[in-house]
Amino acid sequence: MKQTFIVLLLLCCNFLSAQQNHVVGQVVDAVSLKGLPYVNVVLEEQHKGISTDAQGRFAFVLKGVDSSASLKFSYVGFETRKLKLSDLDSRVVKLQPGVDDLETVYLYNIIGENSKKINDFRGKESIGLGNFSGGQFPSMVARYYARPKKFTASCFLEEIEVRFFSTDIKMNRRSKFRLRILNVGEDGKPSGDLLTEDLIIEREDHRAKAKIPLLKYKISIPKEGFFVAVEHLFIEENKYIEKKDYRVYRETYTL
Repeated sequence: MKQTFIVLLLLCCNFLSAQQNHVVGQVVDAVSLKGLPYVNVVLEEQHKGISTDAQGRFAFVLKGVDSSASLKFSYVGFETRKLKLSDLDSRVVKLQPGVDDLETVYLYNIIGENSKKINDFRGKESIGLGNFSGGQFPSMVARYYARPKKFTASCFLEEIEVRFFSTDIKMNRRSKFRLRILNVGEDGKPSGDLLTEDLIIEREDHRAKAKIPLLKYKISIPKEGFFVAVEHLFIEENKYIEKKDYRVYRETYTL
């Protein structure tokens, strides 16, 4: 006796029962009221999010999320803010500029007599900060670098080279990312920003690397070392479509 079993994959969507929240707004500087570009907007409970556009605007749809859920708005040089979906009626989110504790000020004459390359891209481990399994919200890849032992207190970061690797030639196109230089926290993980300015880098078409001069920012390297992080931006310029084949097989059994 021969029996044939056909496996069917069905996608069931119940649009009536799923709650939808249309989230639209703009993130601005609370002092100047100017739009803040590429602010990270993340729904932490569901690990989803987006980045604002060049004018600080954002728009997306959240399904099955209660209005009491919170969105986190984070931006380099500004205080992070959390707001419930129900509190976004004004459509405008104001972020306050960050105020760091004042520290002792040292004056250096950067003459550039000595320099040292501290990374040859070998033997370095990357740390993923965020979600990399589904790519549903802004994330970072960071690497730790120790401070050169022979350098004196006046040790500054001169230049960073970022290299890109891709298995799909279609992804080797122009895109943008945020470069961040981070402190080392007490737990040995990335902490606060050493580079307090929002530095957006644009990758050129089919370029395998990008060099970013940093001496003008006068980033003094701490004795604990530092992290270099590349932060993904969820913006229209970086959007691409990934296609996959899912096949349904028919299995035949003979009894």
